[in-house]
Amino acid sequence: MKTALHLSALLMVYLGYAQSPINNFFSSAMSEYVVVSGTIDESPAGNNAVWNFSSLSQTGTTNTDTFAAPLTTELVNYPNTNQVLKITDNAMNINQVFYNVTGNTLSLTGASNAQFTINYNTDNALVGTYPLVFGNPTTTDPIAGTLSVQSITPSFTGTINSEVDAFGTLTFNVIGQGSYSGGITRIKTEQSIVFSVLGSPGTGSITSYNYYKDSDGALVFRTTNALVSLPALGVNQVINTKEALLTNTLAVEEKPLKSKVMLLYPNPVKDNLNIKLNPTTSIQSIKVMDVNGKLVLDTKIDNQNINLSQLKSGFYFLTITTDLGSMTRKFIKD
Repeated sequence: MKTALHLSALLMVYLGYAQSPINNFFSSAMSEYVVVSGTIDESPAGNNAVWNFSSLSQTGTTNTDTFAAPLTTELVNYPNTNQVLKITDNAMNINQVFYNVTGNTLSLTGASNAQFTINYNTDNALVGTYPLVFGNPTTTDPIAGTLSVQSITPSFTGTINSEVDAFGTLTFNVIGQGSYSGGITRIKTEQSIVFSVLGSPGTGSITSYNYYKDSDGALVFRTTNALVSLPALGVNQVINTKEALLTNTLAVEEKPLKSKVMLLYPNPVKDNLNIKLNPTTSIQSIKVMDVNGKLVLDTKIDNQNINLSQLKSGFYFLTITTDLGSMTRKFIKD
């Protein structure tokens, strides 16, 4: 199999095609995605595919990705979890996806949002072993657990299929937010489940597409289409989301800095926020603004640790001015 894949890769290079391996399933921490509306065609697949998602409109919601270790209760509810993705919108609503990462192998252990919860507590859902490239065989894995939707909590069984199904060029435009065009490698996952409530059969499906930049591996576009149907009880839950990576997240113009490195941690923060800069950089002022642009903190103390316990939970922007210029970064207050 390895020889066949190697020859396939050589053939694609000979024909002028190119792709990059996907080394990491996840987005970068604190990546921001605008939730968009508009008709898109995700049917192109295979090598040298072309996707053109033009004239997308932002729905008004921006999601921010953060990662955390599972809480004790989450470990009980979602066995084998060792990493949690939290997707937080402007109103601080949180969607959570639970994972098990063992070496280079990634599995789903659960997912929860306002519409439904799916828990793979009987048989986790294998996504794949990284790096992944186009030409790898489809991964098919049995899944089982419990589902919670519209006050019913049946057990389910089913399968998950995962594959790098395409690479090519993606072009999209989000009105008022900018555009993207470049090389992409795509992962497709399809879940199909069956369950029964009081003898009545139900079905569910979740199809996700993740588009990764060939240049740096960034997750630039993602979609999820989910359906849970139980006709006998009138259950027909549909979730369709489309998200584009927001690249122009800073509304504040920055002066040039000799060093563009500024790290805020922990993020999300509960009380004390640490600021890591070049050791030779001198801080002149620190300002914190909320999402409405209101100044909530202004200090001129050269201090790389600030107490934020007085702030309410939510999104904030920290602007730091130094002897070399200014930078702005976004953080979440728990």
